[in-house]
Formats: sequence, structure tokens, C-alpha cells
Amino acid sequence: MRLRFAVSPIWETVAGLRLLARAHAPHPHAEWLSWAAGKLAVLPGDRSALSALVARADIPEFLIPTPGNRMAGFDAELEALTWTTTPERVTGALGAQAGLLAAPDAVPRLQERLRAVHDAVIRPVWAQVEGVLQGDLERRGQRLLDAGPPAVLGELHPDVTFESLRLVVSGRAITPGERDLVLLPSAFVWPGTHLRDSPLRLGLHYPARGFGSVWQRSCRVTGDGLDRLLGGTRAALLRALERPVSVSELAGALGVTAGAVSQHLGVLRAAGLAVSRREGREVVSLRTALGVALLRGEV
Repeated sequence: MRLRFAVSPIWETVAGLRLLARAHAPHPHAEWLSWAAGKLAVLPGDRSALSALVARADIPEFLIPTPGNRMAGFDAELEALTWTTTPERVTGALGAQAGLLAAPDAVPRLQERLRAVHDAVIRPVWAQVEGVLQGDLERRGQRLLDAGPPAVLGELHPDVTFESLRLVVSGRAITPGERDLVLLPSAFVWPGTHLRDSPLRLGLHYPARGFGSVWQRSCRVTGDGLDRLLGGTRAALLRALERPVSVSELAGALGVTAGAVSQHLGVLRAAGLAVSRREGREVVSLRTALGVALLRGEV
């Protein structure tokens, strides 16, 4: 078994829809649920088929592909549906509700509805969501290096254990064998987990640490205290990392050299306040849930 980590935007879209379908109060996602329900209420188009698919206890595999690398873009995941599924698989998964999607164009219509939902209720908060997810991966990746897979798996969720080369999720025992086990933090899977068991790889979605901070979309910047704690440049960097930003863009905005930005970002990453990833030819950075909490004066 090879353990690795990934982030899946299409999963966040599907999981968000599942939460909306079965939300009840009190709920840690209450703020987002209220906002997202209002957005979807005025969204044109019929989403009955998509709602029926995501509401199934066993979400169809074609709808939630486990990423082959750490960061899959939403566009790439959505496009993959073109060759990973067929109209017959989509209508077959709908069962008695197959009439909701006409078979010949079932796949493009499903893709259209997924994109509309993603653009309405996930994309506007994606920078915050990604910061939380990537921050979770950074912490658990370091834990993997320090203590190994059993420790990481034992700390994911109360419903997850790993003993004698067997993964147990909510009482279900699986032997991974030679398959990859991909851990996918999520801002929307709650209160349990979701396991995707396929012949090629296992995908385990679990609640990311600090997911509740995503729904608090405005930060109360803590003024001079933050500058004294981090230093003026690092504090300015942390404030600027509200969305993924490149080193060159940060250097221009702050009036410092790219080398200085890279050095300060290294310190923020080491403190768990920011994460960085490659996006095309550039490396972009954004703040983590811990970075957001520090900005709000909560730590």
C-alpha cells in the first residue's frame, strides 16, 4: 500500500450538494448552507438528475474520480467524465429516475449542471477552502514522515483505524494490498467519512482540520500586534494570501524582491500559516486555517 494525499474540487462540489440535501440545525456548515441555498434557488436549469445521483448512499464512481496527483483542477476533473463514463452508466445510476437525463447527451448535461453548481457555490469560496485543505495536507504529510502511515490513519477520524494491514472505515474492513490509498481532506464531508473503493486505488475523504473557518469569509486583521509578532513584511504577506498568489505578484504588491518574498514565505510555511503549490510555471501561496485564525486574533 502506498499512502498519498490529494485535493478534489469535484468532490467538494458533490459533497456540498449532499450536505444541502440533508442539512439540519444545528450544523457547523450553517452559514455556508444558508448562503448556498439562496444561490442555488435562483440558479437556472433543472438539477433533479444531479441531486438524485449525489443523494445516493453509494455515490457513482464516475462522479467522484480519485485524483491521480495531489491537486486536480475542477476543469480537468469535469472533462475526465467525457472518457470515464457513458450515457448508459449515467442513466443506469439513476435507475427509476433515468428519464431525468436523456441518454444520448446524459454526460454533457451532467457536466453542465456540475459546472453551474460549482461556479455558484464552490468557486466563490474556493480560495478559503483550498487553504484549509492544503494546510491539512501539509500537517499530515509531515506527520507521515515523522510517524508513518498507521499514526496518520489513526488520527484521521474516530471511525478510521488501521491494524494488521487492514483499513477499517465505519466498521467495514478493507485490505488495500498493492493499491494506493489516497487521503482527501474535505470541507464538506461531515460528520463521518466517505470511502471510494475501486480496483486501482482507494479514496478516503475525511473532515479537514479547521474546515469551520472557511465559512467566516471576512478576516478581522489584527493591526500592529500582528506586525510586532511576525514582522511587518511577513504580516503583510499573510494578509495578502487571501487567494492563491504568485511570488512575483506578491513582490510587486509589497515593493520587495522576489527573493525576500520567497524567504518570508518559507518562514510562514514552516509555522503552518501558509502553503504553496505549483500552478503551471509559477508557485502560488495562500494562507491556511491557522493563518486565518491568527489574522482574526483567535490564537
